[in-house]
Amino acid sequence: MVLTRTISTEGEVRILSCLNYGAFFATAFFGVTAHGLSARADCRQDIQAIMKAGETAENYKLLVELGMGGRIIQDSEQYYRDYSHFYQVVKQTGVHWLVLDDQEYTSSDGNTWTASQKRDADWLEKTLERNAETRAAIKDVSCSTEMLGDKSFNTYMYTQETTAPVAAVSVVTLWVDPETSLPQQRHMKTLTGGQEIEATTRYEWLDTVELPSP
Repeated sequence: MVLTRTISTEGEVRILSCLNYGAFFATAFFGVTAHGLSARADCRQDIQAIMKAGETAENYKLLVELGMGGRIIQDSEQYYRDYSHFYQVVKQTGVHWLVLDDQEYTSSDGNTWTASQKRDADWLEKTLERNAETRAAIKDVSCSTEMLGDKSFNTYMYTQETTAPVAAVSVVTLWVDPETSLPQQRHMKTLTGGQEIEATTRYEWLDTVELPSP
């Protein structure tokens, strides 16, 4: 599917969520950033560890801004209780999307929900397999520090390629708070279907996340 318009359908929302895979970064970094950036010029293993840890992240909110052709095409708020329980609402279209384990729901108002796609029983296993393939294939990696506003952040840059649900090549920059070892912001420039999409993601780490009850 070529993304050439404002995202409005359930299927397109799922595609953009998959393109946003790198947003699933963890609340724990297992020493990758706890003692500062790696002294090695090649930080590939460090970045892979961060991506892997993201699969167990809990209780966070993402503010995602998508751009195409120099203009903003979509703003969304995404709430994650964990990797397989999350809720998303798109500002421009009012589309609400809820995932609870293997069941997906959609809503036009966030109150009345309709069960939609039922995920395959092995969907999580297949997703983790694709994640592992993506991690293994990252390249052009580097680590540095950079100011974001008035604070210095550990900065990770790399290129990743995916084949499902769409073929895409993305250049990713991730800013991590050195005091908490948590992501603060992420920028992703993705080329897919002949189109270039830019995604800026801002993180909010919460004590709990309450999801809608369909």
